[in-house]
Amino acid sequence: MMRSACALSLPVSWIGALAGALVACGAPPQPAIPKTPELPIPKLVSGSLDARVVLGDMPTRAVKLGAGPGRVVIAGQVIEGERGGGLVELAPDMCLLAYARGSPSVDDLDVAVFAEEGHPLSADERPDAQPTVLLCPPVPKRVYIAVHVPTGQGLVALAAHFVPRARAAEVAQKLGARGRSEGGPKLPEAWPGLEERVRAHRAETGGHWEELKRVALSVDARSTTALSFAIDEGTCVDAFMVPEDEVGPLEVEALDERGRVLGRAKDGGRQRSLTLCSPIAMNGSLALRPHTGSGNVAVILARARGEVARDVATRTSVAWAAATLPLEAARGARERELAKAAYPPAASTESGALVLGRRTTVPLKLPTQTGCNRIDVVAGAPLALIDASAWQGGQLLASSEGVGALTLFVCGRPKVELELETRGRPGPFSVMLRPETWQSAVFAKSPLASARMLGRATSGTFALHEGRAMSVRAVHLDAGARDVVTRDVAAGQCLRVAVGAEGQGTGLDLRLFDAKSGDELDRSGADSGANARACAEPNHPREVKLELRATSGALDAVVGERTVTLVP
Repeated sequence: MMRSACALSLPVSWIGALAGALVACGAPPQPAIPKTPELPIPKLVSGSLDARVVLGDMPTRAVKLGAGPGRVVIAGQVIEGERGGGLVELAPDMCLLAYARGSPSVDDLDVAVFAEEGHPLSADERPDAQPTVLLCPPVPKRVYIAVHVPTGQGLVALAAHFVPRARAAEVAQKLGARGRSEGGPKLPEAWPGLEERVRAHRAETGGHWEELKRVALSVDARSTTALSFAIDEGTCVDAFMVPEDEVGPLEVEALDERGRVLGRAKDGGRQRSLTLCSPIAMNGSLALRPHTGSGNVAVILARARGEVARDVATRTSVAWAAATLPLEAARGARERELAKAAYPPAASTESGALVLGRRTTVPLKLPTQTGCNRIDVVAGAPLALIDASAWQGGQLLASSEGVGALTLFVCGRPKVELELETRGRPGPFSVMLRPETWQSAVFAKSPLASARMLGRATSGTFALHEGRAMSVRAVHLDAGARDVVTRDVAAGQCLRVAVGAEGQGTGLDLRLFDAKSGDELDRSGADSGANARACAEPNHPREVKLELRATSGALDAVVGERTVTLVP
């Protein structure tokens, strides 16, 4: 057999050994493969980013002003939209200073303090990266301090100190803290006319009241200030609030332990009052926030036996923590209040019972098909915490919630389906229908916006209109233009403006200004409704400018105006 000159006769075991060394006959030599050097492996070490870098000199400044040593609540890298925080146990009779700081890449930070039940005690939501709050007694034993990053990303640290109450005012001023820095009693002589106003309020309220607490709270339009209180079984607590001149119109809500709204203070003059009664022992809080301005508010809390509610129910706002009257008595009480406000008797009444975990649907044929109708839902003991919504087909027309009663307005519909649920206790209910007393040809053109306007225009436990109706007008709004009108307000009168909207846009921005000085008197804003007011002092008429716009997209709005006599 012929063999190639390149062929070798070798054992098979040699072939593998020589394969890498032999080169095929006639082929050029292969280059040598370079050896890859060994690369180091990253080494993990214990430790974390130093929060003191972003806190800067803030801890040192706080301590020099009289605060105690600081403690970092939470620190770390964050991205836009992130939140974090921690529970802090408070020292007796001490104020709490809390602040957050971030690296230069963090554009905006917010700090808020919450009770363990979830309702807010104080917050600093200014559009900057130096949020600082100071909270003084009365406060819960433990609070949750939270930080939020609206814009930016980077390293953020949240810190807290205790501050003696005697040093709180200076610390708040020097460090620019928001929230409640003055929680102690304020001498009557330091608040001109306070004693006379308290006596006048007691005379108007009626009944025998025992004063529980008198405090001065620091309030600001950018944050909510809270004051906790307790109600004994079968008693009432009355809150009377008098703001300083620098404080704009106050919004005051009473909240239960879970943060649910039990009642709102009645709108009127600069003073606010709210009476809350409960058949069971409970803890609650008042949430105060001015529409504009900042300063102090005197809050006087008083207590009375529950029987006093029978004397004061027709003269002040009473929000029951749960239904205590039998259904017939509760329905009769509401009928009497509506009759005093010139409402006709109920055109029809539907009754039933609500149970937990089940939705009840009540078909309703409304009294008037062209104008607006009022729907009152009243609870009988022990029913509490009602949710209601009115539907036509798949369209939501109105919704509301209440502890023992609620009111809805529906315009331009012949019939609706009312859906009811209870989130608290089961019990009986009644639904009462009647035509709304405030009617206008405008309501038929924009029924949904009109119903929302009427809901914003009423106030108090029984959802009643105050004063005299002046005008109703329809307005088309968009984000690129403002609706501006001026109104003359007589001396000793207040102008109340309520707005409801419908359409593809979202958000209303309503502002009232003094037409001559340009000072902002009040503002309000929400997704589909707003309300604001401006008053003229006795012997001093005022020209008021109204500015209204949509914050996004286009909306069809209905604007209702009423005049109310100023309460001195």
